[in-house]
Amino acid sequence: MASKPVKIVTSIVGVVLVIVIAGIIGVFVFAGDIIKTTVEELGPQLTKAEVKLAKVDLSLTSGEAALEGLKIGNPAGFQTPHAFQLGNIGVKIDTSTIGSDTIVIKEILINAPNVIAEFKKFSFNPLSANASIQESLKTSNFIAIQNNVDAFIKAQGGGAGGGKASGGGEAAKSSEAKEGPKLIIEKFRMTDVKVRAVAHEGLKMDTALPAFSISLDNIGKKENGLPPAEIAAVLIPKVQDAIVTAMTGDLTKLATDMFSKLGGGAQDALKAITGGTSGAASETMKKVTEGASGATKSLEDGAKSATGALKNLFGK
Repeated sequence: MASKPVKIVTSIVGVVLVIVIAGIIGVFVFAGDIIKTTVEELGPQLTKAEVKLAKVDLSLTSGEAALEGLKIGNPAGFQTPHAFQLGNIGVKIDTSTIGSDTIVIKEILINAPNVIAEFKKFSFNPLSANASIQESLKTSNFIAIQNNVDAFIKAQGGGAGGGKASGGGEAAKSSEAKEGPKLIIEKFRMTDVKVRAVAHEGLKMDTALPAFSISLDNIGKKENGLPPAEIAAVLIPKVQDAIVTAMTGDLTKLATDMFSKLGGGAQDALKAITGGTSGAASETMKKVTEGASGATKSLEDGAKSATGALKNLFGK
């Protein structure tokens, strides 16, 4: 388990790569108009959700492809219109490697994906932001999709997509046993990723998180190529770090803004607990934790009030 195991976009990045690469390899190797068909047939098998691709532009001679209007829906039980939607993906393949054991993809460019992270329940505690976000993610559409992808990969004899890649380990042995070409991705760019967080219970929300970008080079090169289903594992740590920063910062601010409406002792206690005030707050918190009597009792009551407000607002 990674030290910051937040997976909002991680599974979708992997799914997009597996679906798109499988379709593109098929059309370059066998020729013919099969990218759209492959994406729309393989996608639902992986995700248990609707997958649609509007348009494909392809140049067999240059090895370039542009995909437009890719949409990955949600598994059953979720309400938002999609998990992932984007305008375009650009892919360029080294055509001299087509037909070999290892196909080199020179670049994959994914621009401005629109992501909706939907939570059935979001329980947020600003005193333990990462832990509460991780717990809430168990109810999200992305964990549901990740579980479906993992189940599909396991059924095909591979490892789950949620772990780290291992050079020369069991993942590599599994890769060697698989049929079909391996892949090397020389350049991967995912820019201006926009995430909307929606929660229906607990801390109810519908808010945009800060945009971010992901940049990776030479994926699968040291392993002399990886099968498409294992490429996603290489991306996970990078994506997780970006998501943790965006998600934690934005939701902590949201929680603090909500507390600002409570007034009185609840506000003061929250500021003291989260370090939102300086000297006076630090001294207040010190007195509270030491159990000082007299005038400090009112501050203890304020802290209790804030704790109660936390439970009511954030479902904890």
